[in-house]
Amino acid sequence: MATRFCTQCGQQLPENTRFCTNCGAPIPEEPQTQQAYSQPKPQPEFQPEPQPVVNPQPTGPKPTSYLALAILATIFCCLPFGIVSIVKASKVDSLWNAGRYMESQDASRKARNWAIAAILTAVVIAILYFVFILLVGASALGGWRELLEELS
Repeated sequence: MATRFCTQCGQQLPENTRFCTNCGAPIPEEPQTQQAYSQPKPQPEFQPEPQPVVNPQPTGPKPTSYLALAILATIFCCLPFGIVSIVKASKVDSLWNAGRYMESQDASRKARNWAIAAILTAVVIAILYFVFILLVGASALGGWRELLEELS
């Protein structure tokens, strides 16, 4: 029997083989001689492209996380805004350590802004509550004055 070769990779094949043991290509039933083998086409040489610098080196110190301010704003001021501030503050250190410096600075800025929004919201609500109490008290006091005048 004639020597058989794979038509894909040129590997010499043992007898009664249906697939190439080197590349796994199916082997036709009629045996192929070495003269029928054609060289595989050369593959283009792989040229890796240079990787762009995604994250520049930090230009300053690590940004403040404002986590303490966020927690205090959550407890004492406005819960929804405080929670957003805590989430943003918790991302600052992990982003910085991952080399994502710009995102870390952005998370720090957003944590501070949400904490300030929580504090300002609490102040506005307290002022509105104080005004409401004064108005209710004044109306109630006016009602008592009329009652006292009728009794005297």
